[in-house]
Amino acid sequence: MRETPRMAGSALPLQYGALHTYPFGLNNPFRVVNAVWTTSDITGMEEMARMAHRLGLVLPLAGMAIQAGVVGAAELPELGEERMSLADELASGFYSRVNLMAYTLVQETEDSTLNPDNAAEIPRYQWVLNPRADLNLNFRNWEFALKPRAEAIWEKWEDGPRDGDDQDSSELFLTEGWVRYRPFDELTLSYGRENLQWGPSVILSLSNPFTRDNGRNNPRVEVPGLDYYRAIWIPNENWTLSTIYNYGPGRSDDVEGYMTGQPSVGTGRLSDEEFEKIYAVKLDYTGSSGYASIIHSYRESDQHQTGFFAGWNASDALLLYTEGNVKHEGKTGYQFGASYTLEIGPTVNVEYLRDNNGCDDEPMIGCVLTGQFEGRNVLHRQSYAMVQVTDNTSIPDLEYNIRYLRNLDDESQRFTGILEYDLTNHVQAYFTGNIFTGGDDDEFGTLLRYSVFTGVSYTF
Repeated sequence: MRETPRMAGSALPLQYGALHTYPFGLNNPFRVVNAVWTTSDITGMEEMARMAHRLGLVLPLAGMAIQAGVVGAAELPELGEERMSLADELASGFYSRVNLMAYTLVQETEDSTLNPDNAAEIPRYQWVLNPRADLNLNFRNWEFALKPRAEAIWEKWEDGPRDGDDQDSSELFLTEGWVRYRPFDELTLSYGRENLQWGPSVILSLSNPFTRDNGRNNPRVEVPGLDYYRAIWIPNENWTLSTIYNYGPGRSDDVEGYMTGQPSVGTGRLSDEEFEKIYAVKLDYTGSSGYASIIHSYRESDQHQTGFFAGWNASDALLLYTEGNVKHEGKTGYQFGASYTLEIGPTVNVEYLRDNNGCDDEPMIGCVLTGQFEGRNVLHRQSYAMVQVTDNTSIPDLEYNIRYLRNLDDESQRFTGILEYDLTNHVQAYFTGNIFTGGDDDEFGTLLRYSVFTGVSYTF
């Protein structure tokens, strides 16, 4: 039952983008506050309904057809013994998964120059109930998917401007949903909201022009989906060419950074006013012992970027990889890494990241005031080193991930431990803990001292 996130060295990159499952923040247009519908709620639900309508109301119709079963099939004309009835065809192509997740997040803030007396208003406690449904229908040359979500959230503050306050809220939203059409075997056309992920790196994804957050800091918190048009051409088993148009911010403008337990300096969000449309072309090559991709993108603010990643299976146990980008203003970013799988089971990753677009070693408050980084970035300095140990085979039903990340510019550090345990075939328990060390002017000493995320989920 485990949904194991792909780790560097464990698989070749996904051509269509990796899919993760994670919850979200508070500021969503599809909100219900204290169970009372507001005008914004109704507007948000209307928007979600319109989105569902654009994606086609085939999933509910499919469910009705499946329930009809033999009755519906009997009413269809005879088409030959070898041909499926419409009801059987819909039933065979329909997939559903419902996951009910509950979790808590406890975090203690730092009193720093950037967050004096918790000016960022980060809550001490959060309790979240998060039902998730994944609905998918493959019907002939079409694919339809909807991933509706709901959240009931309770929060409490114990310091800062909101000391002693508590708040409860609930929201409904569509984290992902798409329609795909395949006019012929080699070509797929896609429209909708997706979380597109690629690249082998662990720390973040420098090659991805849409989002650098690869979801590996907390695998149970969903990376917000963006709105895309895509065309994917696969002429043979080695090559894939994609054109991508990111026309809307999707869920990225509604997610609070502190919901992950690893908040980032800045807002963690992108407003509609700040959003820039992005056009990209991506070329992928997959061979018998390695892979490589190049992604050229253009933002409406006249910014060009060329991203790349590649990996080589030097042996059955060793993978070497790189990732990065070249911005046409002259600044570059790159990552080098290796993963080695030991005979006893664990996989060890080492990785180095250099991002010349980041802030140098001046105090973080200076980086903010001089505008040297974007508020949505995952990390904000220039140089980092990481060591990680992962294992999902040595202990039955248990997967663990232990990670050490060091900021080489200001010497601050982040220690992360991730555990996932299968209690039964349907019940899974989760734990993600972080410890941050550094001065109050350093990146990892700026917002939190620690965070503890614990949760349990039941999958139907």
